Amino acid sequence: MSHSSTSSEQNYDEIHQAFEDIKTKHRDDLGEKDIRYIKKIRRYSRIFEVIGRGLIWIMPGPLALIGVPFLFLHRNLEAIEIGHNVLHGQYDSFEGIPQFHSKKFRWKAPIDEAAWRQEHNGIHHVHTNVYEKDPDLNHGFLRTNAQVPHNKWHYFQVPIYLFFVYPAMLYNFNAQNLGANDKFRERRFPLGNKGYATFENTEELTEDAAKKRHQRAVWRVWAKEYGVFPLLALLTGSGFFKVFLANMLADVLNNYWIALTIQATHLTEPLQPEDALKSKGKWYVSQLDSSVNFKGTRKQSILWGHLNYQVEHHLYPDLPSHRYPDIAIEVQEVCKKYNLPYKTNKNWWQAISNYIGLLWRFSFKRSASVPLEPSFLEKEASNAK
Repeated sequence: MSHSSTSSEQNYDEIHQAFEDIKTKHRDDLGEKDIRYIKKIRRYSRIFEVIGRGLIWIMPGPLALIGVPFLFLHRNLEAIEIGHNVLHGQYDSFEGIPQFHSKKFRWKAPIDEAAWRQEHNGIHHVHTNVYEKDPDLNHGFLRTNAQVPHNKWHYFQVPIYLFFVYPAMLYNFNAQNLGANDKFRERRFPLGNKGYATFENTEELTEDAAKKRHQRAVWRVWAKEYGVFPLLALLTGSGFFKVFLANMLADVLNNYWIALTIQATHLTEPLQPEDALKSKGKWYVSQLDSSVNFKGTRKQSILWGHLNYQVEHHLYPDLPSHRYPDIAIEVQEVCKKYNLPYKTNKNWWQAISNYIGLLWRFSFKRSASVPLEPSFLEKEASNAK
């Protein structure tokens, strides 16, 4: 029996319990297959790295490009299917694999782990799409909704992000997670940080300490990709610049891939009311309304870090991501029962197209006069009056 409205508190309690039941079912089922999965992904990552670096090293001239896709696969698996998901604590409960525990894990990406856990896990995944609360609505000076005050920078956000920010997206996360973006907006924007979530410096980091954390995370990648391997190639007569440029190409591809995956599944959706946190049932609904999936095969989903199941990731960020395709079936049943939003793009390209269209729309000042699309919760509250 479907509910025609979710407006009653009793319904929200039922919704809460329905989503909690899914979580409990899968948490109780955690076991050896999850351990095997993450170990298998790490094994494939290392195989791809050996093949990629080997081909780049030994193939002459432009033929070295044959190794770039394999190196990209290695960098991509480490960044999102392993790193991002491990840092969510998806494998913290398994005593036998401490290397995949969130507080011991060292990311093969230029991102400070502690700052990421604080900003991404502790703030974004709690206040998803909440105005001036969710830092992932920002990503620098991004304007993706009409509430953010318009300024001259926004006229150029499409080319700036597509050609300058996204090719180095992973290198920009520390600026968000450690407060540098706030300082940029304070200096450059007439209204400073108005409309943007600001850095919550819970560790009371000094500016120098934040810079050191950023530099340490970046240099561990730069030293390996643009120092150690090119120099080793030079010493063995393989060619410094060949390896340097091939590594750079794999790096840029990896950054673009991740940027367009995560942006296209968040920022096209309505802003959410802050008071959704007052009810766990409403919070679950706000997560549904904040996210949009896109379709793909199970193998493709691995390369997207299973973030094409963004809805399931926002509902259950600490459940192993390889379970999301199965969880999605159960989530859709709950959504159907209670008439809740469940949004899916037909493919990745449609998701990207929708996102770039939104980015273009909010580049212009006139978009501020367009009424905001109300959230599902706001619509329900209005219908209940």
